[in-house]
Parts: sequence; structure tokens; C-alpha cells
Amino acid sequence: MSAPVLEACGIGAAYGTRRRPVTALHPADFALHAGESVAVIGRSGAGKSTLAEIVLGLRAASTGHVLVHGERFCGAGRTPHAARRHLVQGVPQDAGASLPPRVPVRASIERALARLGVPGDPSARIRAAADTASLDPALLERTPRRLSGGQAQRAAIARAVAVGPDVVVADEPTSALDAATSAGLADALLSLPARTGGALLLVTHDDALAARCDRVLTVRDGVVEQTR
Repeated sequence: MSAPVLEACGIGAAYGTRRRPVTALHPADFALHAGESVAVIGRSGAGKSTLAEIVLGLRAASTGHVLVHGERFCGAGRTPHAARRHLVQGVPQDAGASLPPRVPVRASIERALARLGVPGDPSARIRAAADTASLDPALLERTPRRLSGGQAQRAAIARAVAVGPDVVVADEPTSALDAATSAGLADALLSLPARTGGALLLVTHDDALAARCDRVLTVRDGVVEQTR
């Protein structure tokens, strides 16, 4: 197998006081490789979202660090440097709430490209991203308020892949959708590794969706284990 795209090296998270610490995530090690999808499953409160937030660099780890292509991306007490943040992008559970409500999807993606300093023709990137997310190009001109839940999730996928990440982290992206919409969105997500050449880390409660991934990590009371 090729060298990992992303390596989590002893990442852990704790809160509380020195006298009464509470461990949200015990030190964990795992790797993601190009072209693969990895599911993260577990009960509510087990530590799945904490793991995703650390990998995304949204939460500083208490221990350990994350490497992308062998170079430090984030770690204990450190969030990603601005020049590297585009390497790992997220798709949230509620995309409608994460997108600026009064800004058309196209403009929202353009802002992300500018903020992260992504080179190249923005229009070409946005067209390609919409195609990858199976998002109707006409919906790029709409604001999130005029999108259905499934359309908003596809817009969030397009925004994530437009910047050219090596890893996409999706945190319960289908949980608020009906069965038919969830199935279509799952297909779009699971096709990302093959279409982009990157890796997908998918946090989900859906065992059937997790079974479609290449590997499965299970989180139990903050402990991460590879179960498949």
C-alpha cells in the first residue's frame, strides 16, 4: 500500500480540570490512504465527532498530532497553518446552517477559494466540484434558503472538494435526510475517493453505509479500534 495521505499519531482529547480530567478521546492511531473510504461508527457521545474535529483542525488535540503527506497538519495545542488548511475539508451534518444563508452557493465557494488562496480559474473549479457532488449547476445561483436538505448537502460537498483537499471528513452528513435522499448523497460521498484521488473519513450512525466503506473504525467510550 502507498504511503498514507493522513496519519493520526496518538491524537487524544480531554477536558475538565487537572484534578478531575474527563477523557473525550483516548490516544488513537490510524491512517488514511489515497482512494479509500473509512467509516467511523459508535454510539452517541462515544467520541466520533471529537475525532473528526481534531482531524479537521477545528479542535486542538490534547495529545498527539495529525500528519498530511508526512508533514504536521495539526496537533496538541496547534491548529493548522492557514497555508495548509485546504488539505483537509469537512462536510457538516447540517450544511444549510454552515453555508451563509443570504449568499448564493457559487459566491460561497468563491469566498472559500479566495480565503484559502487556491490558485486557478474559480469558475472551472466550481463547475468541476458541482459535477463531482452531482449538484445541478443551476443551483449554484441559489442561496441555501432556496435549497432542499439534500441539495444543501451536495452544495457543501462541492464547496469542500472545490479547494482540492487530500482528505474529506463528513460528519453524519445523511442523518437529517429521508431514505431516498440519503441514498443518493451516500453514493456521491462514496464516489469521492475514486473521483478526486483523495481519502474520505465518514462519521456515521448508519451501519449499512459504514459497510460500504473500505474500512471501519469503531469508537467505544473514547477508544478507537479498527473493526474491519
